[in-house]
Amino acid sequence: MALAVGSLGVGSAASADDSGTLSVTITDGSATPTPAPTAAGDGGSGSPTGGAGAVPSGGSRPLPAPAPAPGAGGGAPAGGGTAPTGEVSIAGMLYVGGLNAAATPAVDPAGGVVDVWFTVRNASSSPIDATADFSMDTGIFPQRLDTVDDVAVPALQPGETRVVAARLKHGGQWTLLSTHVTLTPPESVDGVALTPVTRDALALMFPWVLISLAVLVAVALTLVQVIRVGLRRAATATVVTT
Repeated sequence: MALAVGSLGVGSAASADDSGTLSVTITDGSATPTPAPTAAGDGGSGSPTGGAGAVPSGGSRPLPAPAPAPGAGGGAPAGGGTAPTGEVSIAGMLYVGGLNAAATPAVDPAGGVVDVWFTVRNASSSPIDATADFSMDTGIFPQRLDTVDDVAVPALQPGETRVVAARLKHGGQWTLLSTHVTLTPPESVDGVALTPVTRDALALMFPWVLISLAVLVAVALTLVQVIRVGLRRAATATVVTT
C-alpha cells in the first residue's frame, strides 16, 4: 500500500524490501507530471484524422495548383486548332484578321486618304516572311484608285501577332470605297503548302464637295422662293391701292 500526501515539505521512505512495511512519500506538489498532449481530433489515438487533404490544426487549406495556360506543355501542337472569329486560317499556320478601313477627307476634291490595317498571327513553329498588297476601288464602278504593293511582313515569330498597315490615296468624292488586301505567305512552312488569302472592307468617304453643292442649291432655291413671294405680295398690294 502507498499513500501520497502533499504540502508537508518533508519526505521519508522505508525500505522496499520490508514486507508489510508502510511506505510513505511526502512531496510539495512541484513535481506533478503533466499529461502529454494529443493531436486535435485524434480521439486519443495519437494520429491525425481526416485523411489526405485534411487541414492541420491552426493552419490553412492549401490552394489548388493553377491550371496550365492554353498551348503550354501538353497542349495542342502549333498549327492546329480552329480560327477565332474574324480570322481566316492559312493551312493552320497563319491566321489573318479582318481588314479595317478609316477614311479621312481632304481639302483637295480629288484627295482624301484611307488608312487600312489587319493582323496576322503565326501559329507555326517557324519564323515566317510574308508580303501584303493593298488596293482601293470605287464602290460603284470598278475603277482602281490606288495601290500599295509588297508591304513586307518580315520574320514573324511563332506565336507572334503583328499589325500590318498602309495608306491609300485619291479617295476623292466617291463616298463608298472598296478596299482590299492580299497576304502572300511562303510556298510552304514546316512542309505544309500555303496559299495567298484576300480580305476586303468598305470605307465611307465624306463627300464634302457634293454636300457643299447641295447646300448651295438648297439655299439658292430658298432665296428664289422668298423673292417670288415678296414680289407677289408687292404686286397684290399695288393692285389693291389702285
